[in-house]
Amino acid sequence: MTTTLHLAAEDVAGMSAGANGAVRIELTDAGARRLVTAADRHRAVLQVDQERRAAWLRSLTDTELVELATSRFGGPEPDVMAEGVRRVREALEVMRPALDALRGAGVLEAGRG
Repeated sequence: MTTTLHLAAEDVAGMSAGANGAVRIELTDAGARRLVTAADRHRAVLQVDQERRAAWLRSLTDTELVELATSRFGGPEPDVMAEGVRRVREALEVMRPALDALRGAGVLEAGRG
């Protein structure tokens, strides 16, 4: 498993490259907190079993789920994607009455939205 740490400019105090290709990144306090948060999230992913992981994924805020989904090189893991899809379907079900009313009023075409 790989992960990507997204750093903002304010997270980085300095960077330097070594002759052997190594990169040294000096983090600000905010950057260090972001790294620790990502490490905690990554550790949780590795430690929980599938059932507990599903419950853990459901407990994440939408923002946290998006961050987790975008943190992995090559795209989100299947269970992360499934949780995202579940949430989108749930949101669509909540919006269905409004969409039906808009279709009935001629604001939306049938089959569009």
